[in-house]
Amino acid sequence: MNRTCRQCGVPLMTDDVAIYLKLVTRNAQDFLCINCLGEQLKCGREPIERLIKYFRESGKCVLFR
Repeated sequence: MNRTCRQCGVPLMTDDVAIYLKLVTRNAQDFLCINCLGEQLKCGREPIERLIKYFRESGKCVLFR
C-alpha cells in the first residue's frame, strides 16, 4: 500500500487506514494518519492507539486481523 495522509503527507501504515475506515467511513478513498485523525476528532493520538489495541486484541474486527 502506497498511501499518504491527505493532510500532512506522511506515509500511512495499515493501522492508520484501518482505524480511519472503522471510525470515519468504510467507503474512504483517502485517509488521515493517526495524528491528524486525532486532531480532527479533538481527542489526540493516545485514545486512537488504545482503540487500535482493543480492536486487535479482541479479534472481532476484520480490519485489525
